[in-house]
Amino acid sequence: MKKIILFLIMGWVVLFAGTDFVDPIFNINSIINDPLDVKIISTTKQGNIIIQEVEFTSEVYQEKPVRIYGIIGFPEGANKLPAIFWSQSGMAPANKGMPELFASRGYVCMCITLPHSIWNPNVRFDTKNPENGNMTHYAIAQMRAITYLSTIPEVDPDRIGIGGSSYGGFFSTLIAGADPRLKCGMAFFAGGNMSLGTHIPQFTQLENLEDVDVWNKTIDPALRLRYRKIPFLWGVAANDNWFYFSSVTKTYEDSIGEKRMAIVPLWEHGFPEEVDEQLFSWFDIYLKHIRKPYNNVSSLNIQKKNNKLYAMWSFSGENKVNEAKIIVSYGKVSPWKWWVHRNHLVFPAEIKGNMITAEIPVVEPGIEMLVYGNIIDNNNVLISTVPVKVKPENYGLKKANCYSRFNLFQYKVLDDETQKNFNRMGITRYVVDKKEKRNNLNSLRVEPTNNKKTGQIYIKLHHVPEHSHILKLWVKAEKKTEIVFTVKGVEYPDQKSSIVRLLRNQDTQGTIPIFTKSVNVENSWKMIQVQCPYNNEGVEGYELIITVKDPVKYWINNIVFEPVWNK
Repeated sequence: MKKIILFLIMGWVVLFAGTDFVDPIFNINSIINDPLDVKIISTTKQGNIIIQEVEFTSEVYQEKPVRIYGIIGFPEGANKLPAIFWSQSGMAPANKGMPELFASRGYVCMCITLPHSIWNPNVRFDTKNPENGNMTHYAIAQMRAITYLSTIPEVDPDRIGIGGSSYGGFFSTLIAGADPRLKCGMAFFAGGNMSLGTHIPQFTQLENLEDVDVWNKTIDPALRLRYRKIPFLWGVAANDNWFYFSSVTKTYEDSIGEKRMAIVPLWEHGFPEEVDEQLFSWFDIYLKHIRKPYNNVSSLNIQKKNNKLYAMWSFSGENKVNEAKIIVSYGKVSPWKWWVHRNHLVFPAEIKGNMITAEIPVVEPGIEMLVYGNIIDNNNVLISTVPVKVKPENYGLKKANCYSRFNLFQYKVLDDETQKNFNRMGITRYVVDKKEKRNNLNSLRVEPTNNKKTGQIYIKLHHVPEHSHILKLWVKAEKKTEIVFTVKGVEYPDQKSSIVRLLRNQDTQGTIPIFTKSVNVENSWKMIQVQCPYNNEGVEGYELIITVKDPVKYWINNIVFEPVWNK
């Protein structure tokens, strides 16, 4: 054990050789060496998987040991297997879910319950004493769990990784940079650079820019990955409402180790199953060494050719690339604004050898756009380029070459896959109906309810910032009724946070626009159209609210929310 610890500490020195970085809040030596006083609470067998409940000491606080509860899963007969510490989504209590999942894949996996009873998770991070901040103590508890993993015979201490989802992705990013024993890591949804956009209260309750500076220099998950090289994969939900696109992609961009990023357009705090699998399989590359590394991509090269705008990039790796796409998000790009409701339009790209070329449709020469490329290999692994801001007029384009308004509604095709996505995101008020069609297109069915509150349905609408829009759809009902269609602006998140308003460069919210149309609907399809002019309102985006006067079943078909381009 002492030899392993010595090796790890020496490894820490090697990893940070050539830098002047000294961790400002974590005592790695104590985290590795202090006594754990482990107690195994129970051991059970489920099939060929062993599940253990354990308890250990994280640290001593106010002269009392902080005892941590954890759950470990591993295959029966495990010996010197690779291990994964899993950081729980939402800082939830430990459960068997992820230990069982990774044990079934041939790993040892552990998760813990964080000491919320000692340090309140819902208050701001203590910037006056960051060593005593809530997130600091939670990270220490998780690194102490890694200490326990490194001591048990079931685990090879030289093959430990970390993963997490949501808040767990925050901590997996943070701890991957802090703990020298880890060999790789991955995160669902989260990264660092919270000052570029987040919804977590530990940051949004900070009081001033001095607090933000302390955060950035102590607890921000991106900090240490600018100094430590470790293979890491970030899964980015392009419209995430907790960890904004700008903050996670910047974390990837600044990290110095082997890295990959998968940006999934139009998803909010959730992923398709194949992206989940891609994140889980990342460990097979660096801990089991049974899978080829994921392909890598170059940065985008934007060029003007024949009065058109093109994005070009290349890829490298041993995995066959089956598909490439260019994603264009039209409209002004700004920290803390519009990320949850931004449009992300996907266009085809051409693959020749290891080079990819895609035309970027220019709708206005002066419009700002966010552009990134995606490739998908024969194992459905998605890899993204670093997004770049592009303004066509800066490349010499003086007029538009694309006059399509585009449909920004994210579910353009209503099919089984769409319903699966609804289920994964907990959407239950409307379902895909493949029997009730219009022009051979499936519909959304809304069942009747007597509850006026739940009788309304809310549908998120992606938009182009600072532009007018038009809503179009078709509707029919089981019997005659009145239906009210309202397109309402969504206010910027965290309006009560003074630091968010300061970082957003926002004085006031402004008037929230509301556009309403009431119609009588019968058992035949009827077209609805709502004009939504832009009048300099400060809005995050829009939502469609549908209210039915009577409890009646109705259907919606061919929803279109299109921008009006400036001439």
